[in-house]
Amino acid sequence: MKTFKKGMMLLLTISSLLMFSVTAYAKEDSDSGETQETFALIYGMDATVRDCTELNIRQKPSTSSKVLATIPVGEHLTIIDQVGKWFEVEYKDINGFVFWKYISFTEEEILEDSDLIGNSIIHYTSNDNRDTNISIACETINGLVLNPGEEFRWSDVVGQATAKKGYLKAPVIVNKKSVLGFGGGVCQVSTTIYNAVLDTSLEVLEVHKHSIGSAYAKNDATVAYGSKDFAFENTYDFPIEIECYSYKAVVFVNLYRVETE
Repeated sequence: MKTFKKGMMLLLTISSLLMFSVTAYAKEDSDSGETQETFALIYGMDATVRDCTELNIRQKPSTSSKVLATIPVGEHLTIIDQVGKWFEVEYKDINGFVFWKYISFTEEEILEDSDLIGNSIIHYTSNDNRDTNISIACETINGLVLNPGEEFRWSDVVGQATAKKGYLKAPVIVNKKSVLGFGGGVCQVSTTIYNAVLDTSLEVLEVHKHSIGSAYAKNDATVAYGSKDFAFENTYDFPIEIECYSYKAVVFVNLYRVETE
């Protein structure tokens, strides 16, 4: 009897672990057919409440869902994942969902003796096409090193968003209207880089705002190939490296000093 109970407990434990692994950490690779771990980059990150006095944490990602608790402005919560316009979070042992617009990710503190000279984390609502475009732009930029006096220019580094490069159609702002266009969402990447640059002494050479206010940042940097560019110069006496990556519609940018011998 004891052996049977132990066997059942072991079976239940294994089943729970497998279910957790499949739903939270794994995806099916359509090309290879193999299952790969895809740990959420935002899992466990710290965030705070912003732009409201109290934020509702709901049972499901919907405004009609039950309110589990309210989080006062300035309070901290832990990010678990992103689901469309919502973030799954943990707050005081309560798991639920909060609307994307009312949280702010906690950025790493920039210390005087650190190689990190600037950073920014900017998020927006997630959808497949937009997330794909953001990811392609980030991958194109990530790891780029600028020597002293060199310029970063979006049109040269990222260039035009085309289907050939893998970009998909997603909403873009044109003349104060939202229309579908290849590369919709990449302005979130240029904006995140711009906000990281604002932490530094780098010289901004060209920047443009959206024709209507940006929903995801007060300091935005729109790009439109052939008409609106984003550029800055490395005015330091040492090289800098741009670290740029994303998870769904969360973009991370870190600017680092590159040590030279």
